[in-house]
Amino acid sequence: MAEECTVVRFSRDSSLAKIENLKQGDSPDKFSECARFGAFYVICIALSIITYVLDLALACILLYFYSINGYGVYFALTLTFLILPALVMTTVSLRWYIVDHDDPSLDKIPVSQWIVRIIFLLMQLAPLLRYTDILIYGIRSKIASSTGNEAKQSILYRRMLDEDTNSALLRLFHCFLHAAPQAILQLVILLTHVAHPESSALSINVLVLQAWAVLVALTSIAWSLTSYHRSVRFARDDKEKMKWPGILIAFCWQLMSALSRVLALSLLASIFPVWMGCVCALHWGVMSTWLALGQHQTAACGNRCEELLLSTALGLAYVLAFISPRDGQTRYVYLAYYLVCFMENTAALVVWCVTNNSGDNPVLYYGAAGGQIVTFLLGITFLLIYYKCCHPAMAIRSKIPSSDSDFLESDRPGYSKSYNLRSRS
Repeated sequence: MAEECTVVRFSRDSSLAKIENLKQGDSPDKFSECARFGAFYVICIALSIITYVLDLALACILLYFYSINGYGVYFALTLTFLILPALVMTTVSLRWYIVDHDDPSLDKIPVSQWIVRIIFLLMQLAPLLRYTDILIYGIRSKIASSTGNEAKQSILYRRMLDEDTNSALLRLFHCFLHAAPQAILQLVILLTHVAHPESSALSINVLVLQAWAVLVALTSIAWSLTSYHRSVRFARDDKEKMKWPGILIAFCWQLMSALSRVLALSLLASIFPVWMGCVCALHWGVMSTWLALGQHQTAACGNRCEELLLSTALGLAYVLAFISPRDGQTRYVYLAYYLVCFMENTAALVVWCVTNNSGDNPVLYYGAAGGQIVTFLLGITFLLIYYKCCHPAMAIRSKIPSSDSDFLESDRPGYSKSYNLRSRS
């Protein structure tokens, strides 16, 4: 089959909100059929806000308890994984605002809105500002649609998609720089306390807060990854949109996979923290090298330097989860990634089991070992269910020959301004 390059540009300028080089026989109207803002979209944004706020709130509460009880090391580590991601997200978000401001095709932002932006950025709450803008643009597009102003509705909807994609990318920074390290840190502290309660001075209140912090962090990780795939599909006119059954199964897949990975790394870190750091660093280096050499990001990057930076960032993300770098068949890429994770998780579990004695604490020993294995298998099961039954492409896959369909079609990293896509003709 021949392939043609399709470039999708999303912009506040309605003349740019279009698809160039449409496939023969396609109607431009079909790409705006799902350009609607409703309860489903509001629920997804509300879940993003709730998970983000709860994650930050529990981290701040733990900081308070650590400070008043004199846990200096725990306080310093928790604070580091709270401040560093916030600074990164604030810097990236501010950079995007400046790029938008310098774009002559976009409307100029009034001073009052810039003041609100600066306040949110100074408070290190960049994603919340993006979520607020999503809801505002969505409501305005709904109002425009109800009054019959389709041109204005289309522009406002594209602005909403712009903010949705940007907020999803910011949440990925939060996911990998804050939620994942916090989950591992607090779980290591919990495991150490359960294994050696006589040497731990943590109160029951702190332990309960830590357990809640781990649970919320894992939920935030799973929802961040699920929301990212959802937003990319909504922002791309050539992609089928994710519906609630697919989102639910994808969330379960990401949650089980993240839980298995975090538990394995935490078990290793509870006895050999340096080893855990070395495993993560080695994993990061191998994945970054593989991406830099074999997975060129020409669609998402302007030059080779940007490709290397993106490969490095994705390599770090691959310590926890897999994000496909480009469109196309990813069956064997998924197989290779989860095989590597399975070997690393199994090795970490074996080291932990050999080091510990099952007779000392059988509930922890067998519970941790069984939990790590079961959650990994559940993650793979939900992955297969999602791509076999709930993937958005299933709606059109049955209409094309099996040799032409993309099994495990990827939702690659995207940018809100321009996508370079490949479609079959």
